[in-house]
Amino acid sequence: MPGGLTQAQAYAAFADAIDNITKTYNDCGISDTVDAKSSYAGTSTYEADINASSQCTPRDEQNTWDAGDLAAGHLAVTCSWTVDGTTSNLRELVEADVRYNTTDNNFTNSPSSSCVNLYDIRAVGTHEAGHVFGMDHVSAAHPDLTMSPSINACDTSDRTLGRGDYLTLEAIY
Repeated sequence: MPGGLTQAQAYAAFADAIDNITKTYNDCGISDTVDAKSSYAGTSTYEADINASSQCTPRDEQNTWDAGDLAAGHLAVTCSWTVDGTTSNLRELVEADVRYNTTDNNFTNSPSSSCVNLYDIRAVGTHEAGHVFGMDHVSAAHPDLTMSPSINACDTSDRTLGRGDYLTLEAIY
C-alpha cells in the first residue's frame, strides 16, 4: 500500500480521490452538475494490468488500484479500456486500473508542514481518477489544475478541481 496505509486506509484514500472527480469537488464554488458515477466492488487479489515499464498489459476485466513498480519518473499510471457505446457515439469505459509507483516514490496520506519528498496519495489519486473518467493532461502552462502533468511533493492542492478541470468533466458528462 502506498504511504504504509492499511487496506482500509487505502480504500478510504482511493474512494476520496474518486469522489473528488465524481462529485466535482472544486475550489471555485461551482455546484456539481456532472453525472459521473462510480461504485465499489470490494477488495481483490488482482493486480493492476500495468507493468514495471508503465505500459498497459492485457486487461483482466477487473478494475484495480494498487501500488508497485513503474518506470522511473512516473508517480502513478492509469490504464483504461473502452468500447463503442451501445446507445451513443461515445466510448464506454469497461475497465480502468491505477498503479502508484512505490518503488521510486514515497507517499503520505496526510502531508504536514514538515513534509519532505512525499507525494499526497489523495492528490495523485484525484489526478489518476481524472484519467479514469476520460480527462487528459492539460498544458504545463496550467500548473494549478488537477490534470496538470506534474505535481510537487507534499502538495495537496490537486485534491480539488480547478475551473478548467470542472469544465472538462462537464463537457464529457
